[in-house]
Amino acid sequence: MTKYETLYQELLKKEVVRYKDIEGIASTIMKTRHISPKYIYTEYINRLCQQGKLLHPQRGLYIAVQPTMINDPSFQPDAYLIASKLQSPYYLGYHTALELHGCAYSSYNTIYTVVPYEKKFRPFTFKHIAYQPVFTSYPNLGIKKRLHKNQEIRLSSPSKTFLDCIDRPQYAGGWEECLKSLEGLSGVTAQELKSLLTIIQKDILFRKTGLILELFTKNPYYQNILEDLQNVLEKHIGNSPMYIKKGYKSILNTTWNLYTPIEFNELLRGV
Repeated sequence: MTKYETLYQELLKKEVVRYKDIEGIASTIMKTRHISPKYIYTEYINRLCQQGKLLHPQRGLYIAVQPTMINDPSFQPDAYLIASKLQSPYYLGYHTALELHGCAYSSYNTIYTVVPYEKKFRPFTFKHIAYQPVFTSYPNLGIKKRLHKNQEIRLSSPSKTFLDCIDRPQYAGGWEECLKSLEGLSGVTAQELKSLLTIIQKDILFRKTGLILELFTKNPYYQNILEDLQNVLEKHIGNSPMYIKKGYKSILNTTWNLYTPIEFNELLRGV
């Protein structure tokens, strides 16, 4: 087997790679640490791309195509692996995390990669899947590592996923999709919620947490969580009422000092 063929076989094992991955594999195959980028591109990357064995959806990112799928328009690469290679540090969050935790109510064609603002990337679409950055100040908080197709990916833990989604439900498909998905999310714990909320220190998030946990009181996945957290949540609620959504006719929830739109309350009753 030639070095070119060996490289292709190694790339197939990873499916999605960065340029540095190709450089490292090529160095191992050629048994040298120093190979010029021009040589790697000309002798390997460019040839693989021309033959349809590598796809290039974004700068520095490559996808290895199985021999039986070369030039096949139905080929669909693994979106989670692509999203995991876009930046570092990162985690897969919001609706993408709901999917990975197996509780997303609906399937979506948008993948959310959560990154610090200084690691932003341009949103792009590849093979009918949209890849979108979401910015965070806490890229390493509440992260769970998992093997996906023999590669390690980072996603938000169940408790962090819960908080992220109720904090910014627009990235979880809107409130209805968000709540219907969270209903089936297992693994949320009072201890981790308390730890995360204490670090994030966001008043409205304490209120939203109380409101949604109250809604899920009878849900076996959330049993006793509100009971264990209620005192902590109430201590962090400010005196002034806050709004879940401003500009809508709303009703005040006196327990959490939180105005919720009338249609939102109707939605809650349906969950």
